[in-house]
Amino acid sequence: MKKLNLQAICHKKTNLFAASPLVFACLMLLFSNYGCVQKAPVETQLEIQNVQSSESDILYKITGSTNLPESSRITVSAVRYLRPTAGQPGVLLNSNTSNKLSILARQVVQVKQGKWQADLNLWQVAPDGSFEEVWQANQTQMKLMPESGVTFIATFDPAGQWEQSDNLKSEEKLKLENQELEGKLVRFTNEGEKYAQASQTLLISPPTAKTTPPLPQAEDLNGGWGNRYQILPEPKITTTTLIPPAKSRQTNASLLPSEFMR
Repeated sequence: MKKLNLQAICHKKTNLFAASPLVFACLMLLFSNYGCVQKAPVETQLEIQNVQSSESDILYKITGSTNLPESSRITVSAVRYLRPTAGQPGVLLNSNTSNKLSILARQVVQVKQGKWQADLNLWQVAPDGSFEEVWQANQTQMKLMPESGVTFIATFDPAGQWEQSDNLKSEEKLKLENQELEGKLVRFTNEGEKYAQASQTLLISPPTAKTTPPLPQAEDLNGGWGNRYQILPEPKITTTTLIPPAKSRQTNASLLPSEFMR
């Protein structure tokens, strides 16, 4: 009887060892599949929702939304593309390689509860009082042909987030440093660094109106030195007339009520 029990135990152990490679393979497959299951990357969202003009197309308010972390810095720019005319030497027809852009305005804003907003002033005032864009003050760029639209661009650059204020919480800084960009809005710099960008183009003609010419400033004269040959008059020194102290009475009489506060 003991012999039969011993044979049965040995038979069970033999079956266990025989099945152990299969069990081991199943366990390895299970753990490998568990390691391969990763959280799906979240697509980066950066959207320009509205561009609204005010004050005769001078000031533009740009609003947008994003799923970037709180207090992320977004650079909002307004640019106009300039292209050479067909008659200029070295210009290939139907080619955009020679196109240049002029940055009309730029502002860095922060994300607050998934929203951001920027106010951009597209025009400046020329010395003669004419409204103009930046490129119109450059004689070299004046030879180029401006595109009919202005492109508003919102850019999130993870490499530029280190300029954040020290007032940010440590967990917010950690989110910004470890922010991963995914999706169709992701672009790459020449160095291979990722950044996210969204854009919207509106038909906005260059300015033609005029206003009151600005007063010349010292930095506008003599290469920024102003009229240094002029000696400005020294400011007049105003003196205040002191009221002479009242003479003390030489008497043994008691003090008057008005003399108690002297």
